Amino acid sequence: MSEQNEIASKNAEIPYRRRYVRVSVATEISYTRDGNDVPKAGSSSDLGGGGVRLATDEDLPLGTVLMLRFPIPGLDRDVVVRGRIVLSFYNAEDKRFMHGIAFTSIDPRDQEEIIRYVAAEVQRQAVDDEPVSG
Repeated sequence: MSEQNEIASKNAEIPYRRRYVRVSVATEISYTRDGNDVPKAGSSSDLGGGGVRLATDEDLPLGTVLMLRFPIPGLDRDVVVRGRIVLSFYNAEDKRFMHGIAFTSIDPRDQEEIIRYVAAEVQRQAVDDEPVSG
């Protein structure tokens, strides 16, 4: 077996880490740090039933707890969730900080709306032959 095939074989054995599929979605997100009432503006680049990627102008440390408020396309109200930063990096191309947020407190109805939206997007992208975020 060639080295390239060995690497590909090993990568195929790595389990998918996320419990929920994510799709690309660009929307404005209002967020506050736990214990701070002043909302700040950010944006999302992907969303799933278990979390969201938040782009901000500020570097936030891993483990920071945030309250997030954002719209879901097709829903007539904003979703409000609590989440914790589990991944953080600086995106030099966008000149913004990217934070992977894992939801820690979400209304089950809101989570179901997110899952429903993501499933519809996955189906739409499959028909349109677009890549799905992962």
